[in-house]
Amino acid sequence: MTWPGQKLWQPYIGLVAVLPRDYYDEHDEHARRPTVVVRVLPVERVCIVVTRTSQLLVPHRHDIWHDKDLELLCDRQGWWQPRRSYRVNFAAYDDEEVGQHAKMGGALLDRIIRAYEERS
Repeated sequence: MTWPGQKLWQPYIGLVAVLPRDYYDEHDEHARRPTVVVRVLPVERVCIVVTRTSQLLVPHRHDIWHDKDLELLCDRQGWWQPRRSYRVNFAAYDDEEVGQHAKMGGALLDRIIRAYEERS
């Protein structure tokens, strides 16, 4: 519960979290994936996230290569997939299953956002 006048926590652009599939795509064959917030819609209390995959056998045209990066919660080499964007409620980030958060910035985030915007 929040008190009147208290600002509610909200995700921010560049927030990286490993989300359970129930928050972004209940039909995903993997239970959890790294995600990065590329857009925040405060009025709707949702953000837009892009998911990441480490699967080698799926097409990666227009995906953004990203090496293993434990600081960004990515334990394997993989690809950020701007064509796979999802609306996620702010409340998802309060779930205990989500666990750690990281902050992405710089050129990688810029490339992901630019590719997301081109696909939208």
